[in-house]
Formats: sequence, structure tokens, C-alpha cells
Amino acid sequence: MPRRFIQLSGSIGALFFCLLFLLQHADAQQVRVSGMIAESDSRAGMPGVTIVNKVSRMGTISNESGRFAIDALPGDTLEFSLLGYYKKDITVPATSMFINVYLTRQVIGLSEVNVISRGDHKKDSIATREEYGKYFNYHKPGAVDVLKTLPSNPITALTYLVPSKARKKKEHFQEQLVYWEKEKYIDNRYSPELVGRMTKLSGDELDSFMLRYRPGYQFLQDATDYDLMLFIKDSYKHYQQDKVNASPARKPDE
Repeated sequence: MPRRFIQLSGSIGALFFCLLFLLQHADAQQVRVSGMIAESDSRAGMPGVTIVNKVSRMGTISNESGRFAIDALPGDTLEFSLLGYYKKDITVPATSMFINVYLTRQVIGLSEVNVISRGDHKKDSIATREEYGKYFNYHKPGAVDVLKTLPSNPITALTYLVPSKARKKKEHFQEQLVYWEKEKYIDNRYSPELVGRMTKLSGDELDSFMLRYRPGYQFLQDATDYDLMLFIKDSYKHYQQDKVNASPARKPDE
């Protein structure tokens, strides 16, 4: 066997054992932080809390009873956060430990902001669905429809499998109607009047902010007015921080 090959094999082997030693050494330094996350007032366990290691950027989420477990290095900082509550940071100790973490609810006075809806969205939606009822109620044929129709009308069953241009247009129009109905719902709740009052933005800057932080339809379906205002407040904090980070650093003599 050539000497160069033996030397190369020996180098690879040594490198492998070095890497293995370093990995084992790193694992030995890690500690496990586990415990319960609860609301400060009720002391009830809080599911869905995000726990992020601000150093490694690794994270986890508390389970349905509020329990969590995460591995980290001593000295790392763990951030606990949940929408509607103040964030909390905890420094990882030198040894594994079980801790109780209590989060405090953020309070926004609903009297500070009047939630304004532009028009009657529900009434407009009902009117639109009545006008385009045949498109909203259109049922796209599936496998069951093909099997039911095939014995009595094979030609119709074939059209179910190979859609015509007219059917494709109908399906596309239905998708567009549903999409715009959702967009109008978002516009109705996430209005310039509400966002402007909470952020004090106006004009192009308000438009830019609203487009950048536009909430999703599903979020607004589940969110209360309080949740929406808290979302806008948190988004504005990020917006302000991004502006600070984007601004050029000033020289000391300026």
C-alpha cells in the first residue's frame, strides 16, 4: 500500500477522532433547563409559549400544560414570549435545573382606541354571495361524482375527469370571489383609521406600514379587537426598531 495513502488515511482518522472529542466535549457542557410556565395572576399553566435561546437561536414551545425543556450552555439567555404578555429573559445556570416562569399580561386600555369598521362588511358579503351565488356554491366534481355518473352518463363523467374551458373559468372565478371576500374582511378590520390612531403614521408611511405588517385572514377570524390592537402595537415596535437599524451611523464629530 502506498505510503501517501497510509498517511492520508491516518490524517482523516485523526481528524475524525478530534471532531468526535469536540462534539462530546460540547455536549458535556450543555445543561437542561426545564419547568413550568404559568400566568402570574392565575398561576395556570400556559401552552404555546415560545422559548428561544438568544445565543444559539434554537427554541421550543411549551406543551398544553405549560411545561417545557430546552438544552443550552451556561450563561446563555432564554427568552419566553407569548402574544399578549410581557417577554421574560432568564440566564442559563451552570447546572441543570427545574424552574417556574411567570408571565404577566400586557394591558391595553380599550378606551384608548376606538375600533372603526368601514361600512357593514357582513351585509356587503351577503349581497355579493346572493349576486354570485352560482359561483360561490359551485361544487368541483370529485371521484365520487365520477363513480355516480359513470353508469348512467359516461360522457358527463368524462367531462368531470377532463374539465372544459367553461368549467375552468367558473372554478377560477370562484377562487377569485373567495379571495377578494377575504381581502375585504381584512380591510374592514385592519383599517387605516385604526392603524393611524395607534401608530400616529399617515400618508405614504402609513400605507407602507400597513402593507408590510398586513395580518392574515385566519388570524383576524380568531382575533378579538384586543388581539388586533396588540398585534398593531407589537408590529409598530418592530417597525421603529428597523428604522433605527437602517439609519446610517453618525460620526462622533457630527
